[in-house]
Amino acid sequence: MTNTLRTLLPLEFVEKKVSNWRIFRLTQDKEAFIKEIVADLTKTLLKKYSTNKSLYEEIASTLYLEKIRMSSSRWKADAKDQKDFWNKVKSQLLQIKSDPNWENNAQKELVSILRNILYRNAYEIVGHFNPSIFNFTQKLLPFLFALVFNSKIGHRLKKGLLSRKKAFYEKFRIFGDFELIRNVSKNGTLIFVPTHFCNTDSPIVGYAINSIGIDPVIYGAGLNLFGVQPLSFLMENLGAYKLDRRKKNNFYLETLKAYSRIAIERGTHSLFYPGGTRSRSGALEKKLKLGLLSTAIEAQQNNFEKNGQKIFVVPLIISYNFNIESSSLIHQHLTEIGKEKYVSQTFQYSTTYKILRFVKQFFSSDSEICLSFGPPMDVLGHRVDSEGRSLTPDGEIFDIRGYFDFEETLIKDEQRNFEYTKLLGNKILDSYFRYNIVMPTHLVAFVYFQLLALKNKKLNLFELLLLPRDERFVDYLILKNAVKTIKTKLIELNQLEKLMLIDNIIAHDETQIIEYAIDNISLYNEKKIIFQDDKNNITTEDISQLYFYHNRLTGYNLEAYVPHN
Repeated sequence: MTNTLRTLLPLEFVEKKVSNWRIFRLTQDKEAFIKEIVADLTKTLLKKYSTNKSLYEEIASTLYLEKIRMSSSRWKADAKDQKDFWNKVKSQLLQIKSDPNWENNAQKELVSILRNILYRNAYEIVGHFNPSIFNFTQKLLPFLFALVFNSKIGHRLKKGLLSRKKAFYEKFRIFGDFELIRNVSKNGTLIFVPTHFCNTDSPIVGYAINSIGIDPVIYGAGLNLFGVQPLSFLMENLGAYKLDRRKKNNFYLETLKAYSRIAIERGTHSLFYPGGTRSRSGALEKKLKLGLLSTAIEAQQNNFEKNGQKIFVVPLIISYNFNIESSSLIHQHLTEIGKEKYVSQTFQYSTTYKILRFVKQFFSSDSEICLSFGPPMDVLGHRVDSEGRSLTPDGEIFDIRGYFDFEETLIKDEQRNFEYTKLLGNKILDSYFRYNIVMPTHLVAFVYFQLLALKNKKLNLFELLLLPRDERFVDYLILKNAVKTIKTKLIELNQLEKLMLIDNIIAHDETQIIEYAIDNISLYNEKKIIFQDDKNNITTEDISQLYFYHNRLTGYNLEAYVPHN
């Protein structure tokens, strides 16, 4: 793995003037942006619901779903006037229905209700960006926690700003072709599509993007998080737009898609998680949700009609040695796939206190966070050169506009665009596996869990999770030999450019790798996920979390290479 991290990070922003940052321009034009979303979406929805009856029924369905949401789930960040708003919609619908000939007469009233709903949705979703708050957090993040918690790197933070940043980037490591991404950003709009494992991903990803000199991006955050201070204050001012996952009505979902598409068409760099949510199993995403991803295809086609501006997709893979949410995530995953087969054990939810404890333990340890940028691609998944021109597999330059043309006329075809979205999704998934950075905890957890499974071949997963503590051990020498074998296979895959390896796997022997994994995998957890007992065996206090970390290496067919003894 080539570490392209520059000595002096962060790099200078490609666009030096904050007033020219795309996210800042979007904020300055917020009201016009909202009106554009409403106008665009009204036009689209009136084609879909072309009769007064169909539009009335969809508004009534939306009202019904919102009433259920308000009565069953309340969040601190919910709008104070939401009940009044929907009660007014109800009254308006009753008034319309009082006219015996409403199906012919009520178009104006129904369109007005529709626009009000869409405006309310858009106003709630659209985020804000404050350059002063952004600059403050950029200066604060690299060393705040180390100063507060007196970590191992704390003594270096007294030597000035450069030393502070250097100390921070020793643990916050970024890989990828930065120059290509920076150059491509000058020729179009970037959409970053990261993997998603933890609620701390968004600030980490945002900082990594800014560290390579790309101006801030818009990104979605759950509305529930906006009820928590000071997190709410920061997100409110750093470009986050609000996602309310309780809202399942079509008008809201279409507003989200229109927000994403129009922001991209306006040239705003964006970020969204195509997996849709955090990986509950700990594995890399193997299937993507295509809803928001499809907005990249639609925006590109619209751009060809307007200005020819290209859109580029940049995969981003996050790697942790330990995950502060592993206990609750794997519990959710096993509950979903196991149903009655899964016997729930005690697990840990994340709290503010525990997140602070994670920060302290992270900076006090030798652990690292690694982020790997995959090469940018066009919206159909083709590689691009430094000027953003699409390339064939043979390296020939070509114009992707032809994919949207029919006899030199741009044609909108939903089924065709859906197929393009699936194609793009497959290319993103391929990048996730190819630029996945394997860390010691992934390797050791994978091997250990596989050895346990081999020892207990007759047990299914859920029976294996219930192994008594005195049957969970693996002889240290057997584990060491298996780690050596799988390490050799990982190096082969790395040389074939099918995955990436952190350098302490390549440089260290099996004993050091196992020791490193044991020291880091349980940092946050009350239970020891991997440890060595007094008989020199490797064992665990929590098989389900061991399974969580093991899953990061599924999908490479490594299971076949684990020695049986």
